Amino acid sequence: MKTKKFDFKNKVLIIAEIGNNHEGSFKLAKKLIEKAAKVGVDAVKFQTFKTEKYVNDKDQLRYERLKKFELSKEDFYELSKFAKSKKLIFISTPFDIQSAIDLNECVDYFKISSGDNNYFHLIEKVLSFKKPIIISTGLLDNSGIVDLLKIIKKRNFPMKKVFFLHCVSDYPVVDKEANLISIKYLNDKFKMNIGYSDHTLGIEASIMAVAYGAKIIEKHFTIDKNFSNFRDHKLSADPKEMLKLVESVRRSSIMGGAYTKKISKNEKKNLKSMRRSLYATVKINKGEKITMDKIKFVRPFNSLSSIKIKDILNKKTKSLIKKSQPIYIKSV
Repeated sequence: MKTKKFDFKNKVLIIAEIGNNHEGSFKLAKKLIEKAAKVGVDAVKFQTFKTEKYVNDKDQLRYERLKKFELSKEDFYELSKFAKSKKLIFISTPFDIQSAIDLNECVDYFKISSGDNNYFHLIEKVLSFKKPIIISTGLLDNSGIVDLLKIIKKRNFPMKKVFFLHCVSDYPVVDKEANLISIKYLNDKFKMNIGYSDHTLGIEASIMAVAYGAKIIEKHFTIDKNFSNFRDHKLSADPKEMLKLVESVRRSSIMGGAYTKKISKNEKKNLKSMRRSLYATVKINKGEKITMDKIKFVRPFNSLSSIKIKDILNKKTKSLIKKSQPIYIKSV
């Protein structure tokens, strides 16, 4: 299946994290993809696992719940085809080696969860497929990220295909622990592609993350926040909320602009009307000295700015300058 690419230079990648919110229903998984496409996201993401290779069977309640949520290899292949028919990038997080192998046939990007960002055996397997990889950095500090980068670089994996997401592994994340400035910190420190995996309630954090330089926004997505007692529904965006997130992120990314400081195209049109220029406050005869009591700096800009005053002050005029006329270099 052909891999779908994305232009990160001109757009923020918005991922609807469906995860396990389908609760094992292929029909609901497909419906969630359809809803995600309608609200304008760029990608959908799932979680793929063999329960017995993911959690200990002694953890009975968790094991039984996840067993019910499992979708087959064939299911994911069909979901991938459906997502691509809707012009969406298809992503999934493998939670075991076999699932990673199975997903290689149908994903555009791999995702590594925060819980597995130190599970190097799995990461190395995913890197071997040479597909772009998104890694959440929850549960990691600086030294953990350095260790992770060593594994990636050891395999000579191209860094342009690696994306780290700032993430706080709590559900939901309280506002005072969201620490969105970590996005800029990671970007500046590691000089790589940084995004944000949002576990907060609401969509404000996702919108703010763009201002801090996030190139990817991942937000959990559900059909209904009250669909069941499964934890992820409550911290997910429903279709109405996701639509608002998409619209706001698109606008925020446009507003963000370029990492520089220059005069904008439309701003240039206001230069003349808003800048001050040098004008005479009285009639200044030919041969008369220009002194501070004979000049003023007012709008519009028409001759000299204030920084040029040293070029004309206390110099004699070459011709008559009438009151309220602009003063030029050629006048002295």
